[in-house]
Amino acid sequence: MGLVDKLKDQFLDVIEFEDVSNKLVVYKFKRNESNNEIKQGSKVIVREGQKAAFVKGGKLADIMNPGTYTLNTENFPILSSLQAFPFMFTSPVISDVYFISTRQFIDNNWATKNPIIMRDSEFKMARIRAFGKFAFRISDVEIFMKEVFGSQGLVLTFDIINYLSAMVTETFANIVSECNIPVLEFASNYKKFSNNIQERINEDSTKLGIEFSNIIIENVSLPEEVEKLIDEQSGIGMAGQDMQSFMQYQISPEHERCCKQKGGLAGLGAGMALGKTMIKNIDDVNSKQEIKNPNSKADQLRELKSLLDEGILTQEEFDEEKKKILTQ
Repeated sequence: MGLVDKLKDQFLDVIEFEDVSNKLVVYKFKRNESNNEIKQGSKVIVREGQKAAFVKGGKLADIMNPGTYTLNTENFPILSSLQAFPFMFTSPVISDVYFISTRQFIDNNWATKNPIIMRDSEFKMARIRAFGKFAFRISDVEIFMKEVFGSQGLVLTFDIINYLSAMVTETFANIVSECNIPVLEFASNYKKFSNNIQERINEDSTKLGIEFSNIIIENVSLPEEVEKLIDEQSGIGMAGQDMQSFMQYQISPEHERCCKQKGGLAGLGAGMALGKTMIKNIDDVNSKQEIKNPNSKADQLRELKSLLDEGILTQEEFDEEKKKILTQ
């Protein structure tokens, strides 16, 4: 090797990038020189979880997989065809080099900014909110560079997370609106929803060179006032099975309040009387609810007649309910 060759080797580039932040999706390689010249014979090192893309004159050229390469016409055929190489292919190459992370970016948050209004068999109309996490990766570097990246210097995860989060939220809203699953059964269907969302959203995201590798639903919630009503309904449901337990459920707060007031025992007696009245009313409600969901019209009519005989229903109420049954 002559002196000229030795001097030339000393000025060859080593083109590489290591992301220690785990926040960079795309990084543009920077040189000390003001121009974008890459010397022939320079080394290009692409680490695992990366790809390197060469862009010349605004046109995407070669894309390199993990490995170590020497810049020449054999390893970079497209770039070589875009570059005129006089002087026995020894002139420098003018090109931008971008490193694209292809690993998974995990633990990204998504959430509904506004309530989603949906039809529900239990509540007729329900307003729900939801949140969770998702993971994504760049699945097609060429498509991503053309459709999303453009000519930016770099792309951080949070530069595209808001957009991806909006995609998850929109797809979630569409899925739950179509599923016909009651809101109260959502929790047991989180995995099903997640799989359906991931499958549908990837139909669109792959057109951008992005793949959602995982979507997690952590919580779906109703408005606070509705959740309170559900708690109260749970107490009423308990009354139908265990009267004593319901009395304790309903009267214990009253007991604590009355005992702190003047005439506490009298207040407690009134509270217990109120509790008994409520239980009787709940029995009436439960009985009427049972009328609406029996097995057959004959069973409904027999149950209706027994309620009339026991004095729970008036003749007017009996006639009205009987008419409803016969016209079903």
